[in-house]
Parts: sequence; structure tokens; C-alpha cells
Amino acid sequence: MDLNHPRNPEFVDASAVIGAERAGQRMQEALVGLFPHFLPSRKACRKALDRGDVMLNGCVTTTARRVCPGDEVSLRTSGHAATDPGPGAPQHLQTMRPHTGNYLFVWKPAGLATSGSGRLNLVNILRFQAQQGDDAMKRALTPDGGNAVSGPLPVHRLDRDTAGWVCVALSLRAAESLGRAFAERQVKKRYLALAAGTVERGSSDGPIDGKEAWTEWSPLTVGPLPVHGTATLLDVHIQTGRTHQIRRHLADSGHPVVGESRFAPPGVDIHSAPRYGGNGLFLCAIELSIPSGEHGPALTAIGKPPRKFNRIHWAAQALQHYDTDAS
Repeated sequence: MDLNHPRNPEFVDASAVIGAERAGQRMQEALVGLFPHFLPSRKACRKALDRGDVMLNGCVTTTARRVCPGDEVSLRTSGHAATDPGPGAPQHLQTMRPHTGNYLFVWKPAGLATSGSGRLNLVNILRFQAQQGDDAMKRALTPDGGNAVSGPLPVHRLDRDTAGWVCVALSLRAAESLGRAFAERQVKKRYLALAAGTVERGSSDGPIDGKEAWTEWSPLTVGPLPVHGTATLLDVHIQTGRTHQIRRHLADSGHPVVGESRFAPPGVDIHSAPRYGGNGLFLCAIELSIPSGEHGPALTAIGKPPRKFNRIHWAAQALQHYDTDAS
């Protein structure tokens, strides 16, 4: 399968030619993996089909149509007007972009999905703010030397409950280039986490959903915390980006992230596990570093820890030197 570049490489139609390996498959199956940056899951593929965004040989297709070698499948990645995200949406999103380049970093607040079909997600908010006349957001979402786009594309995702930097591509070519950088593990990702109990330096290479995964953590400080007795502030590095990777690896080690509501240590029922509530999940993608490539020059962003970390006195003291000391 070859991904074709349209004449205007910004977010317009992307197309691919069906190869022999997909011959005879129903469209719902053939679409899986065809546009991995745009449709990263089966659910995303089904939604695109339901919206009428997928065409087979120039005609809108359905889930049941079968494909043949040489068929052209097109995906409409733009053209949908952003919807008003409502009063609960953040009004000012922090962004960072290289001087020349077709990507930017956006700080995603906790509680906000990265993307999705609903209105309260990062991509929809970016598009809505640009369409409503936010000049700063328009400039941020305009590819270098191109026109403003209607569909900024996150090239990776953060859990809804996790705050931190998300990398957003501004053109199809940039999305492919950034996708390769992530796949080849050239991207540096550093997280800040508060884990239950006293945690020693460690790592986990336990597979997640049958795929290779690797997480390493180092303690920054330990202190008292209600419910758990003690907690450890951790500097966390990952080489892979599996779904809920840090949360699952730390829970499997016996030290779940404080505020965890989904994963518990082995043998512990999540519904009866002690939980420090009221402040959400203590996990933050604090640093993201992208190498240079077709997408543009290299860029590193380091964010400020969310306020809830600084409300814990002993954690706040350690965080005073965190940005400069962690690596």
C-alpha cells in the first residue's frame, strides 16, 4: 500500500491503493491500518465510514463493500466544520512551534480527550478557536508557506486523564515524517508521576496488548500522603507509547499512579483499592523532544507541573529543581 500525496499537501484527501494482501476484504477490515496516522484504530475506521469520509474509486462506500487489488481508497480528512466545544473547554491553550516547520506542540489539560467524535477534545478546540477568528491560533495552525488547515492531526495521543504535551502535524507530509520518528523511537518522552508507596528505581518491559513496551522510572523524592501512607514522585521515561503504558506498568509493579481508577496491583480489585481522590490522576507528559526531519527543525518543550503536584509540600520542594536536573 502506498500513501499518495495530493496536489495540495495540506489536510485534504489522502488516498491509498489496495494491495493483494487486502483483496476480497470488506471495507471495514481493509481500512484498518490503511491510514494509520488518521485512523489509528478499528473504532476510528468505523466512525469514518459512518460519516461518509471514505470513498472507493471515487464513490462514498460502506462497511460491507469488498475491495480488489488496484482499488483506490480515499479518505476525506478535512471539510468538517468544528463544533462549539461548550463552556467547559479551555479558552487559552499553550502552544509551541519551531520557527520553520509544519508541526507544533500543544499542552493538553487533564480531563480533555486528544481527539474523537465528540466536541470536547483537543483537535476540535484547536479548529474551533482558529475558525472563530483567533489570530494567534490561525498562525499556529498555518503550515509553513501554506494556507490555514481545518484538520490539525495529533501524531500521538495522551490519556484523557493525563496532562501534557501533544505533537500536532499541520500537513500530510509532516504527519508521515513525525510518524516515522515516533515509530523509530527517535522522540524523547518524559513524564512526571506520583506513585503510591515507596518506589525504588526500576523499569518494566512487560508487553501490553501483545506488543513490546518499555518504561523506566527514577524516584525524585518520597513523602507522606493520605490514603496511601507514603507516595513517591517519579521521573519516568518511555521508549514505546502503548495505551495506558505507564499506568499499567506502575500498577503491575505494585505502585499505581496516585488517583488511578482503572488499574490496580496484581491480586487487587480496582473497586476496593485505596484511592486518593478529588485531584484526578497524578501523571503528566512534562517533556517532549522531536528530532529534525521533513516536518521541520528539532524542538524540545518542557512544561510546568500541574498545580496539584505543587499543592503537596514535599513534592513542590523537589520540583523547584526538576526542569534543570531531570534528563
